[in-house]
Amino acid sequence: MPANAESSRFERAVALLKDLVSALRDGTLFLLFLLLLFTPVTMKEKLVAAGFTKGNIAGMEWEGQLKKSAEQTKEVGEAVSKAGDDYKLLIERLTELESRVREPEIKASLASLGSDARSSQNELAAADKVVKRSLLTQQSIVEAVAPSSVSDRGWLFLGKVSEQKDQWAPGSPATIAPAEPALGKGSTLTIRDDTYWRADSQPGQHANAPILSVARVGTRVIVEEVDYSHARGGGWYVWVKARSGG
Repeated sequence: MPANAESSRFERAVALLKDLVSALRDGTLFLLFLLLLFTPVTMKEKLVAAGFTKGNIAGMEWEGQLKKSAEQTKEVGEAVSKAGDDYKLLIERLTELESRVREPEIKASLASLGSDARSSQNELAAADKVVKRSLLTQQSIVEAVAPSSVSDRGWLFLGKVSEQKDQWAPGSPATIAPAEPALGKGSTLTIRDDTYWRADSQPGQHANAPILSVARVGTRVIVEEVDYSHARGGGWYVWVKARSGG
């Protein structure tokens, strides 16, 4: 047999083998994708047991990259939330000063500063909602492959109550469906506005604690502990340590 004919047969065999390997690889990836889609917990455990902590299926890196992205989103959420709280304190101080001064010009200047601060606060609140929606989307994907990695317990901000703690201040409760202001261990609440689960912290410092995840609208939570921090203008901010109750 001529050498060139032998070479041609060899090249065809190599090409066929490459096609076969490619088909097997694509088929395996497709099967793995289906298994991850319909039995995510079982497949995730098997992959991790085999030493895989990160994979690439249909162009999507899972778990490792998702968790990293979620952590970055939490950092953005913490920055936006902190800025919003700073503006809240600024507005309270400006309001307090405005009530004390009598000079019309100073009063007008303080009122103008307060108006600008409220506008910035509203813009931050809108940005915060975007961050929460983004984090919720990331949580939903992570939960599909690693349900236990998304926290459903921590500290939640509820709103503000009066100095006597017997009634909610206007606009409160901010994050839960209407409930009696007298809260105690075992109280069941329903989230009505996406809010952050926060990590443990010192009393009165919950707003500065790291974000763990987002409690979705409609989530029922069970109160384990209540903490109050005094507001500069009177009244108390209410935080509860809670866990998801389904």
